[in-house]
Amino acid sequence: MKYLQKILLLTLFGCLLTSSPLLSASQTVDQTDGERVRNIAYGFVGTKEEGNNSGYWVNRFLKSVGLRPGNQWCGAFVSFCLDSAKIKTMRVRSGLARHFITKNKTIRATKVMNSNMEIPMGTVVVWRRGTTMFGHVGFTDRWKGSSGTTIEGNTSSGKSGREWDGGGVWYRKRTINPYNHFRITDFALLDQR
Repeated sequence: MKYLQKILLLTLFGCLLTSSPLLSASQTVDQTDGERVRNIAYGFVGTKEEGNNSGYWVNRFLKSVGLRPGNQWCGAFVSFCLDSAKIKTMRVRSGLARHFITKNKTIRATKVMNSNMEIPMGTVVVWRRGTTMFGHVGFTDRWKGSSGTTIEGNTSSGKSGREWDGGGVWYRKRTINPYNHFRITDFALLDQR
């Protein structure tokens, strides 16, 4: 009898192993472009550089925009995540943060702040450093009015270090302050149609 029970259990177990997955492709939850890109970016939180602006993932981010290890990589991180999420509506892929500002689908940070506007998840947030062409870029997680949370590459964790040239991918709390030297200037929407 025990022998038959074992055979029955093994047969049942084998059927379970070869059966179809619990969720079919048609049953998976649809995500917006913003949710998809945010989730990909969030998966990299805690990724750290190895050396100065290099390391396994940092080098892959940089390579995605044709840059070598050692370059600033916040824009490359954003570009890599956009490509990984298969975002086609925003065509910008660059290592330079300011390139993500486009004419039609960018909202000025002062308008967001003054209107207490809610910004969609996965929107590209752009900083500027003084009056230079240099800045920083990341993704919004949640944003309303003058503050929110972001996911950024090449930043510090917020406990110490530089905001625009840190050592990894981090989840940050940020605030719009138009008078700061290093300040948020724009939000570039993913849907650029």
